[in-house]
Amino acid sequence: MDLTNRERFLRTMRGEPVDRAPFFPCFGPWPQTLERWRREGLPPDANYAEAVGFDGDLRHCLPINAYLCPMPPYEIIDDEGDTAIIVDRGVRQRVRKDGGSMPGFLGYPVESREDWARVKRLLDPDHPARFPANWPEFCQAHQNRTDPAYAGDLPCGFFGGPRELLGFERLMYWLHDEPGLVEEVLDTLCDLWVTLFARAIADAPIDFFFVWEDMCFKTGPLISPVTFRRLLLPRYVRLTEMLREAGVDIIMVDSDGDPRQLLPLWLESGVTCVFPWETQMGLDVTEVRRQYPTLQMIGGINKHALALGREAIDDELRKVPYMLERGRYIPAVDHFVPPDVSWDNYRHFCERLRGLIEEVGG
Repeated sequence: MDLTNRERFLRTMRGEPVDRAPFFPCFGPWPQTLERWRREGLPPDANYAEAVGFDGDLRHCLPINAYLCPMPPYEIIDDEGDTAIIVDRGVRQRVRKDGGSMPGFLGYPVESREDWARVKRLLDPDHPARFPANWPEFCQAHQNRTDPAYAGDLPCGFFGGPRELLGFERLMYWLHDEPGLVEEVLDTLCDLWVTLFARAIADAPIDFFFVWEDMCFKTGPLISPVTFRRLLLPRYVRLTEMLREAGVDIIMVDSDGDPRQLLPLWLESGVTCVFPWETQMGLDVTEVRRQYPTLQMIGGINKHALALGREAIDDELRKVPYMLERGRYIPAVDHFVPPDVSWDNYRHFCERLRGLIEEVGG
């Protein structure tokens, strides 16, 4: 069976006959990790993914602006030595220059009703700058793709999007104090994405849609399933119905933490895939598979095991054959690879994982 990366991805996710699962770097290294690997033998000009033999990637996204338009410019507000105060996508934040940690968030585009009235005008789906100047040329080349292509990603999510606009704390308060305003934000984002992506997909068909949420932590979701059903579910349904009408049957949600309480709601809303299944809190993807045999899944391999040596890596990979044999699964680490993982350990992980993928086959 001679398949392209795209064909292998689609067959795997749909549970169709396939030679084997894709071998994709769904989560790569943090910048400091890559720096370490270069010190430990990865050539300076080498692509780490090519060096370990990955097939391709899942990061081929339609080049359209599905958020604030025009996008506020990137700015450096203050240089503090090891850190800097910046504005990125309208969010003011303190960042480490070495990229060694998450930013400290200091301010958001919407901090009042007046801010929302101004920002709402930047969410017009008809703004001409949403599509690049070379859109016709892109669409022509897109027809010949051999890797999977998608639309969406950060901040296209009905929790993630409002949080990018308001910040987590303000969103939580507004859910209680300003529920009508939160619904207006949700409807505005939903109108934008349903309208914009319907147009984009008509020109450039995609293989999957990526909903970015990051709405869970180690013990469960950041909002209750009751709130999800009341506020998010109706907007999800609008979006997934449009996507299915446009021919998109693989709809992914990205949420860190433990998302299991939300799985029934996502499935009810039309979502078909959830990732990355972080394992630190004891989450076991084999248990999820037993409960949801047709759920599409990506990830679920503990990234921290990669720092503990070959025996720990081999032990962590014992779950992979079970998952591969049941299909609709792409094995991958459960988030970006941290800098305590050596180049030798990562190469061993990739070699063993590739071997399991080929051994199990389709």
